[in-house]
Amino acid sequence: MDFLFPIIAVFAPLLASGLTALLGTRLGERTSSFGVSALALSTVATLASLYHVVQSEPIFLAFSVFLPRSIQYTVLIDRLAAVMMVLITGVSLVIHLYSQRYMQGDQGYVRFFSLLSLLTFVLLSLVTSGNLFWLFVHWHAVTWLLMALLSFNATSHAARKAGHTALRVQGLGDAALLLGILLIYLKFGTLDLTELFRAIQSSVAPLLWVGTVFESNSVTVITLLLLIAIMTKSAQFPFHVWLPGTIEAPTPVSAMLHAGIVNAGGFLVNRLAPLYGVAPTSLHLMFLIGGLTALIGATTMLTQSSIKRTLVYSTMGQMGYMVMECGLGAFALAVFHLCAHGLFKATLFLNSGATIQKARNESQLPEREPVEETTRFSLVTWATGLGITLILPLLLLLVAHGLVHIPLFESQGTLIFLFFAWVTSAQAIFSLYQLNATASWNVSLTMVATLALIGLTYLWAGESFTHFLYAEPGQAAAYFQAASWPSGLFETFVALATVLVVAVWMFLYGKAHGMRLLIPGWLGTIQTRAYVAFLNGLYVEDVLRAWGRRSRRKTVRSH
Repeated sequence: MDFLFPIIAVFAPLLASGLTALLGTRLGERTSSFGVSALALSTVATLASLYHVVQSEPIFLAFSVFLPRSIQYTVLIDRLAAVMMVLITGVSLVIHLYSQRYMQGDQGYVRFFSLLSLLTFVLLSLVTSGNLFWLFVHWHAVTWLLMALLSFNATSHAARKAGHTALRVQGLGDAALLLGILLIYLKFGTLDLTELFRAIQSSVAPLLWVGTVFESNSVTVITLLLLIAIMTKSAQFPFHVWLPGTIEAPTPVSAMLHAGIVNAGGFLVNRLAPLYGVAPTSLHLMFLIGGLTALIGATTMLTQSSIKRTLVYSTMGQMGYMVMECGLGAFALAVFHLCAHGLFKATLFLNSGATIQKARNESQLPEREPVEETTRFSLVTWATGLGITLILPLLLLLVAHGLVHIPLFESQGTLIFLFFAWVTSAQAIFSLYQLNATASWNVSLTMVATLALIGLTYLWAGESFTHFLYAEPGQAAAYFQAASWPSGLFETFVALATVLVVAVWMFLYGKAHGMRLLIPGWLGTIQTRAYVAFLNGLYVEDVLRAWGRRSRRKTVRSH
């Protein structure tokens, strides 16, 4: 019976997709019930699979009919795959239910549900694949389905353009992934994941281009190629250019893309964690790319006036954080991050779609409410907020380190995770509306409770999830060790980031409450120009469009 639940979980959406396509002309919009029923069944089956994996052992199934052993179809459901399956089916079920009413009256209603169920099947097959060949097949299938869903509205030029942009960008990453897989087969002689992991542990990584100036470790070359695939799927700078186009698709599609597809990069790193665990150079580069993407995505998000574009660049920033965590060897924390991001980003997109639709149908929306600007500056409130965001986190760390026995200071990845917790909780404190005018014990207690709740939640979730996902003793610690930076460089980075964050908070809070700030004229000019640049996405899309037009003109002239 162990094999029954995974088969139901993976293939129920495929069956629903086929039935929807076959019976769509006869049953019309009633075919949406196929997808909803299949996803409900699949969700239950994934939960059962997760329970079995946690209580017993990973599930491994092999289908070798008419296939050579090197590319036999295998299903591998370990804790990582089971967690991803629960995320995919849960989010997809909610989106199917939401879409039943949201897509009513659309001419492509039947096609939409067929594609949505098919995408769910492909994503489930991707995360459960035990062979790199089939992992690539499903990875590439996601690219084509992404283009089909983005181009769903065939009458929209912007939608078609978004689909083709996604296909070109994703195609580059897919080609890099394929080349990386070929190198894995050439150097390790297998595409089976379990055999590959044993080979990595029992042998020294072979060299490439021996005797030349380009001689290098083969694992480093392979992981760098895979990093390109990760950057394209997870919208890392500058391969994020396909992500803004997702707003041209129906809102449920945007929710599925931002809650599911962009997480593929984090999954791939974790699936091939033993490979990245012996490639510190790739991890360091991943950290830099993720950090740059997080900074650009978050800054660009703040300049957008469209609610969906704001969410798009929020996703870019969050994916940057996720890749940054992977670059620090915090693989399990990255999975925790992508799960949390998938859940709240799907909710945000669905809610934004409902709000936009409601505003279109009701002319009185959105309601305009008078906003009173606060000009008073409360030194007590500001000092309380700043003090507890600097002092209380240190006390929490010491308590957790001494009483809970969490080795916080032995891992750079854990410290970065706690740094994110500190920024999140402190930002929540300074965002509280009550802080605008009032200084009282109620405000102070609210600030303390907010920081304690978020900080301790991060600590508990990070530590528990790491042991859950990588239960083998010393495995997670080895990944942290492989990604370690020189101590002085790492500490300098954290210190500079802390000073920058605190300085920006002081500036924003003081400016919002009437505090006179002396800003040089040249700094104001730079601020204005930077705002315009980020508003336009640093002109990356404009540069690529100009390059594309020039390439087409050269092609026409050559013919």
